[in-house]
Amino acid sequence: MTRREIVRRVAVPVWALVLAGILVWPMARGGYLLGHDLVFTPRQPLGPDALGLGSAAPRAVPLDALVAIAERIVDGAVVGRVAVLAPLVAAGVGTAAVLQKVGRPAQLIACTVAIWNPYVVERLALGQWALLWTYAVLPWLIVALRWRSGSGRWPARALLLAAGSITPTGGIITAVAAGSLAYADRSGPRRDRWAVAGLALLMQLPWLVPALTASASGTSDPAGVAAFAARAEHPGGVLLSLLGGGGIWDSDVVPGSRGGPLPWLWLVVLAGGAILGARPLARHLGQRRTTVLAVLAAVGLVLAVLPSLPGGAAVARAAVAHVPGAGLLRDAQKWLLPLVLLEALLLGAACARVLHAGVARPGRVLVTVAAVCLPLIVLPDAAATLRPTLRPVHYPADWAAIADRIDGGDALVLPWGSYRTFPWASGRSVLDPAPRLLPVPAVVDDRLVVGGRVLRGENPRAERVGDLLASGGPLGDPLRRLGIRWVVVEHRTPGRLPDLSGLARVFDGRDVSLYRVAGTVRAERATAARRAVVVIADLLALAGIIAVVGYGLARGLARRRTRRKARRDGPASLL
Repeated sequence: MTRREIVRRVAVPVWALVLAGILVWPMARGGYLLGHDLVFTPRQPLGPDALGLGSAAPRAVPLDALVAIAERIVDGAVVGRVAVLAPLVAAGVGTAAVLQKVGRPAQLIACTVAIWNPYVVERLALGQWALLWTYAVLPWLIVALRWRSGSGRWPARALLLAAGSITPTGGIITAVAAGSLAYADRSGPRRDRWAVAGLALLMQLPWLVPALTASASGTSDPAGVAAFAARAEHPGGVLLSLLGGGGIWDSDVVPGSRGGPLPWLWLVVLAGGAILGARPLARHLGQRRTTVLAVLAAVGLVLAVLPSLPGGAAVARAAVAHVPGAGLLRDAQKWLLPLVLLEALLLGAACARVLHAGVARPGRVLVTVAAVCLPLIVLPDAAATLRPTLRPVHYPADWAAIADRIDGGDALVLPWGSYRTFPWASGRSVLDPAPRLLPVPAVVDDRLVVGGRVLRGENPRAERVGDLLASGGPLGDPLRRLGIRWVVVEHRTPGRLPDLSGLARVFDGRDVSLYRVAGTVRAERATAARRAVVVIADLLALAGIIAVVGYGLARGLARRRTRRKARRDGPASLL
């Protein structure tokens, strides 16, 4: 292989790594990632909540279990950085891989757009890194589902479906996309299409079974529809903000450049990409696959804009209030994921069309450089927007001190509130890290405060604890009846504390204190039947991955032996 061929092969991966590295550069400092919903600790516990067996809704299942297992092998500081960086690089390289035969310039442009766009920046600034794994999986699914031969296709499909299904939202998007793309491919055997659909469904069992067997109703506060609805980032309105990849509900994580003229330039570029890139993309991917991507993008856009419409908001509120699991619809902008991928592919295909329209070689270089730089120009403050969220912190030593003193039971975390502000994590509001720092299940407030509005939580046990704290009475006997043995108090963060005089103080620290509830406390646990069903579902998903990967590897080894034998026996067969 010549030096030029090597450069061509590594150009896209290296460029993806450079772009992603610029975005997440604050992670280069020491410490653990803690910002908004992004929480990594030295060693996250692998308890019942991580498997969806707690009283809370399984919104981070099986994600929490996977992180907990990974942190038993590698420190959480390393796990957090890999978890954030890997999907960015994979999304860029995967989007380029979809356009493998279109040309290297088109691949570089698609890679840039896939990594450096408002959707990725706003979601990561909010700390929702797990959704980016689904975003990174989608282009690779397109590639894996196009393979006609080779022993690696089914192991790749299984691993991709598993990686995209680490959260309920990601699982739904991954399963629908995989099933639709498999159905659109009529060139392969029908059993392959059914196998992909069945495997995609199997990967949803770890979160779906806990949700179906939970004691809670599964419905959410309908007021959250308005609180988490997409918002306009510039005078063009909500729809144009969404078409540009933005529109997230939290204005604190929106890049400042999204409020000026640059988003309008980006919309013009996207419109040009759709006009010029639709035909070459359909020619490259095939009309059916391109149509599937367009339909998925359109459905995602409808779900994203629906709560912002007068009639649509009423429909969304009714669904969230009465349909179990419909609370996933509340955060509307996250459903743009297929649209953002399609826009990156269209821009890459459009650039390829322009470059092949008789542009001379020097002109091709200039056009490519300009197109690659354009996403960075229209979103110049992307890295600065991510800095507060991705700046690592060091947890106070008090956390390790109380973890050593807790020997079983459940813990209540005070002050009663879901988000914190700490002086040692300055400049940001963070999801309470206590459940990922304590070695036992923690009861925390799952209500959300958005724009001064308090949204009802979904955890019945947390609701009972909240009622107890609101009553203002003594905590000892009521906490014991609720199955709570420990009370953890976080200091130097806003919030009112109840009367703790009836509890035994075990540790009094500057940042965290620990109290014990007197007497024998019997912790609340899921029934044996529910535990069995959930564990069986997890084992089925794991067994499915192992079986598919093992089958693929075995077939690959068998084919390799057959080829070696054919080469060895070939000359002899001529005698």
